[in-house]
Amino acid sequence: MGLFGWSGRNGSTGRKSKRRPAPSGGAAEYRPWVDHGLADGETVECGRCARTLRVALQSASSVTVSHDGALEGMALICTACGQLLCSGCALAASDNPYLPKCDRCGGHVTLPVAG
Repeated sequence: MGLFGWSGRNGSTGRKSKRRPAPSGGAAEYRPWVDHGLADGETVECGRCARTLRVALQSASSVTVSHDGALEGMALICTACGQLLCSGCALAASDNPYLPKCDRCGGHVTLPVAG
């Protein structure tokens, strides 16, 4: 499955950790896949099935292309609303087996990016 980042808006995440506030003033639009406040290795819950997931932050300059099962147990984040999802829930919400989506808003999902 291929995962890429798109711009999005602020929203709740379904995780237990404290989220970093959205930028204020003249700062750019809130980007959930970057402005998430997650730490590499942190454990979070899927916003749909409550499964425990591990956060694996990727570099902002990288593109991750994965095969089935490689993202098992890893947290994915919706680029539109910021909800955290497991790969199973993200794929179940999509009609394309290579383009996981958010079950809440239909936004694209990706691995969170190190900020």
